[in-house]
Amino acid sequence: MSVLDHRGLRQFLAVAENGTVRAAARALNISQPPLTAAIRQLEARLGVALFQRSVKGMALTPAGEALAEEARLVLGRLERAERRVAAIAGRPEPLRIGFVSAALNGPLQSLLRGLKTGAEPAPRITEMTTPEQIDAFRDGHLDVGLLHPPFPAVPGIDGYSLGRDPFWAAVPIRHPLAKHATLRFANIAKEPFVLFPEAQGPALHAAIKELVALNGGTIEIAAEARRVHSQLALVSGGLGVGLVTRSAAMTLTFQGVAMIPLEETEDRLFVELHAMAEPGTLTRLSPMLGDSYSS
Repeated sequence: MSVLDHRGLRQFLAVAENGTVRAAARALNISQPPLTAAIRQLEARLGVALFQRSVKGMALTPAGEALAEEARLVLGRLERAERRVAAIAGRPEPLRIGFVSAALNGPLQSLLRGLKTGAEPAPRITEMTTPEQIDAFRDGHLDVGLLHPPFPAVPGIDGYSLGRDPFWAAVPIRHPLAKHATLRFANIAKEPFVLFPEAQGPALHAAIKELVALNGGTIEIAAEARRVHSQLALVSGGLGVGLVTRSAAMTLTFQGVAMIPLEETEDRLFVELHAMAEPGTLTRLSPMLGDSYSS
């Protein structure tokens, strides 16, 4: 018989995530002494220290890190099981949908239109980064994700590609390049760039730097902004050229910015979007999501 139970795992994770027993007790709405005793009993039953204790707080030991990883998976599966049973019993709960900003231009809109025609409750929608969505899946706090690869597998969660979305150049309207119908990357490689922060998309950032280098330049980043509209505002102000996905370029207009297709970069400069959910949910939602946004 296992020495672990879901209550003990939740208490353990609360301490792991809050860093101290006091903060975890507040989060769990219980008093501190019983929680301290519960953690010590858990360590005694497992025969291993789960935390390194210091005046600064409690840090996970290697054994604690292993238990935390497994605990999130177990509790996530339990929460998903409860939601599935409730749905079968005719008490469906709102779908919890996470999305990256690139999903706004097509897949998310299609999904929401499809869900609106059904009888289930209105979904709960949250913009989240890919790592945030993976963590939420593991914790059982997310039902559907629209996110960018690469990402680690999550047990019990399937996914498929919604396609690739290549980039166009965003050029200040008064820049000499703005008069062109199409551009090559070589045309913009030596221009200052307005980009997203590297931490927001390290793989894509690296691909851009590589293309700049291949075309004889060293990337100059004039400004950074997390959101496309902010980037376009900086481009409009003449700080540099930007990069915007084709789907966004075809649905957005921004005063003072020309959006121009880039030739010969489709296989090297793109974002890919995946849909993720439990197999049954994914099968049900696939017709609403469509096959691809890169046709």
